Amino acid sequence: MPAGREWTAVDRARWSELWESPQATQWDETVKGTVALLVSYESKLFAETGSAWVAQECRYAAEALGLTPKAMAALGWAIGS
Repeated sequence: MPAGREWTAVDRARWSELWESPQATQWDETVKGTVALLVSYESKLFAETGSAWVAQECRYAAEALGLTPKAMAALGWAIGS
C-alpha cells in the first residue's frame, strides 16, 4: 500500500480484496493511487466521517476501476461464470 498514512487492518484487508477481484486482472500498477483512494474513501464512509463529496469521489473511483455494473458495461467487461 502507498506510504503516507497509517493503514488499518481493515484497510489492508480491503486493499487485498480489491486486488484479488476479477476486475484487478485488467489493472496495472498505475491504478495503485486510485485503489488507495477508494480504500480511504470507503473507510471514511463506513466510519460515518465522510461527506457527500467523499461519497461522490468514492463512486468515481469505483467506476474508474470498473467495480460497478455500469462501469463494467461501459468498459465492455464481463465476468464469466
